[in-house]
Amino acid sequence: MNIKRIICLLSFALAASVTSARASSISLALMGTVSPGSSFDIAVQVNDVFAGRAPDDVLLGYGFNVTIGNGAVVQYLSETAGPLFDDLGLASVTAAGIATNILGIGPGDFVGPLTLATLHFKAIGPGTSSIGVTWDPLDLNQGLVYLDLPYGAIEASTRVTAAAAVPEPATLILLTSGLVASIRARRRQR
Repeated sequence: MNIKRIICLLSFALAASVTSARASSISLALMGTVSPGSSFDIAVQVNDVFAGRAPDDVLLGYGFNVTIGNGAVVQYLSETAGPLFDDLGLASVTAAGIATNILGIGPGDFVGPLTLATLHFKAIGPGTSSIGVTWDPLDLNQGLVYLDLPYGAIEASTRVTAAAAVPEPATLILLTSGLVASIRARRRQR
């Protein structure tokens, strides 16, 4: 074999090891209501974690960054690792976790979508903002980290709207009747 062919094969193997597995999908589930001044959570979940992977493969951990479209509407507070993970504080990523079980997480360890983390936010003001999770395939601390390569992609986004509270009709009636009573009392005094 010539040296160019070896370099080409090594380059292809390296590219294949960092290319994402496209079988699993990430979803963001809003938990609670969003209104200015309130806190709310978003669960980061993986569907079909082991689809297209070897039967004996295990998930060792995850890492991703959080993006916010409009910082005047939403503020990121923190992350809580999912029930099968321990928090792994890394400076290069917003959220990271490692499997609680040293042998990793297998297909029989959970039912339904696997919750990687719960993200905690605060709605600062009224408006709409996008919230997303992304990974850098060149950073070995990011993505779905499997025992067998390649890593899995972490890409998802959602939109949240923080609407100012609209008073209920009963509240408006009470407010109006109170103002009318106040005006009548003031007129009687004169």
